[in-house]
Amino acid sequence: MPKLSELTVSEKLQMIESLWDSLCQQPANIPSPVWHGEILVQRENALRQGSDHFSAWDTAKANIRNASAKE
Repeated sequence: MPKLSELTVSEKLQMIESLWDSLCQQPANIPSPVWHGEILVQRENALRQGSDHFSAWDTAKANIRNASAKE
């Protein structure tokens, strides 16, 4: 296997893609950090309390684009 420093950017990206595809084959083997569960609980609570809401994907994309354009 060649050294990473010897690979082109394209080859490195292909390697990353191959690793990602391999990891996705068995997602149950990838542990989820504790803080992921904590964030999900916080978000569920915010939804129940009415302090947060869902947005349609098209609306969310438009909001992101508008916010990015202002920067």
